[in-house]
Amino acid sequence: MDYIDADWRPAGAGRKRRRRTGIFTAQRRAWHKMTRAERRRALLMLRDCTMFLGCIIVAVGLPGWVEYLL
Repeated sequence: MDYIDADWRPAGAGRKRRRRTGIFTAQRRAWHKMTRAERRRALLMLRDCTMFLGCIIVAVGLPGWVEYLL
């Protein structure tokens, strides 16, 4: 069937799956090229950075009830 100047498309036409944007594709490719040890090291580093930033946020941003809970 030929739809000339149609403002609509029939159901199921086009791509079924959304494609990833370039930066996410590159990150995914780099992640899969890593060895298991490199991935583990990266996740540990991410965990440590998250904990450090969380501690700073708690220390700076929240008042005395944090000390009460601790």
